[in-house]
Amino acid sequence: MRNDLHGIIYTLSSEPKLRELVEHRNSASIPFGGRYRLIDFALSMMVNAGVRDVSVIMERDYQSLLDHLSNGADWGLARRSGGLRLLPPFGLPESHSGHFNGCMEALRSVGSYIREIPSSDIVLCAADWVGNIDLGKAAELHRRTGADITAVCSEGYGPFPHHRLVPDGDGFARTLLFSEGGPGPGLFSREIYIIKKDVLLQLMDYCADAIHNHFHRDAIAHYLAGGGKIAVYEHNDYARRLVSVSDYFEASMDMYQPEVMQALFPADGLPIRTKERAEASTYYGETAKVTRTLIADGCIVEGELDHCILFRGVHVAKGAKLTNCVVMQDTVIQAGAQMNCVIADKDCVITEGRLLAGTERIPLVIPKGQTV
Repeated sequence: MRNDLHGIIYTLSSEPKLRELVEHRNSASIPFGGRYRLIDFALSMMVNAGVRDVSVIMERDYQSLLDHLSNGADWGLARRSGGLRLLPPFGLPESHSGHFNGCMEALRSVGSYIREIPSSDIVLCAADWVGNIDLGKAAELHRRTGADITAVCSEGYGPFPHHRLVPDGDGFARTLLFSEGGPGPGLFSREIYIIKKDVLLQLMDYCADAIHNHFHRDAIAHYLAGGGKIAVYEHNDYARRLVSVSDYFEASMDMYQPEVMQALFPADGLPIRTKERAEASTYYGETAKVTRTLIADGCIVEGELDHCILFRGVHVAKGAKLTNCVVMQDTVIQAGAQMNCVIADKDCVITEGRLLAGTERIPLVIPKGQTV
């Protein structure tokens, strides 16, 4: 089913606590789960809801994002009319540093594009999280209530500063709590919003006139102060924002929980799509010993693996032992190497007999392309 929605995914500056994972890429293109990138979850959510026009606002370090998304064909978005559009940071003054100071400034940078969008409603979403949210049901609530803005929220709270919407008895929120650091009243905002295009343009104009740059602190606060109300759609299945290396590691280890796998990749539900890469089946040697491990195609496994995630093209040589590790594409683990609580980025080489260890709270990260 096609919805009269236009999707906008913003891939703004990555959180510094992601450290080595974002040295050569934006957080939206961080590999996850053996074959995906983080942006796959936001993009698939929109496609599953019938959104056929999706724009991605980019800021910096977006070469890997361009390589991954290409023309959008793997998501069914390679179309003559509409489809996937990749928007570089244009529309900024020459004196601008090239770094967006907030979501509203990012939206203003593509303001001329937004004004030409034919859809009546726009869905705004970041791309630094994992989850499988039924945006179609959120859009149905948005239409049924006639709301100007609908927010996707959850019970509970995030361990990082977050925003909370407090619904009244009619299901609409008129109060927004800013930068909460723990549990409290209301619902945890997933920072996914469906908003009427004309309301978004009004808020963009207000923020431009007042030199405001932030979506919640400036635009939403102004909207609520003027008597506005926000419909709330609750999603209480698994969804997690990744703002640090430990978040990424914990979310990767969550993949071994059956309820998490069912929430993210339901057998008869909404699929998560990604870029296809044809590979031969993984080869398991006679000395391979594998328990509780997710392994993509194209790997060669001759060592021992426990509680690990291997991306495509990884080679684990005979005698190597890996526990609680995430090993990204085309990395080689040579004979006798031992690793525990390690994230090895793409194209790394871990040399023979090397001993590497982090902890579950502070995993060791090997940067992309490094030989250790």
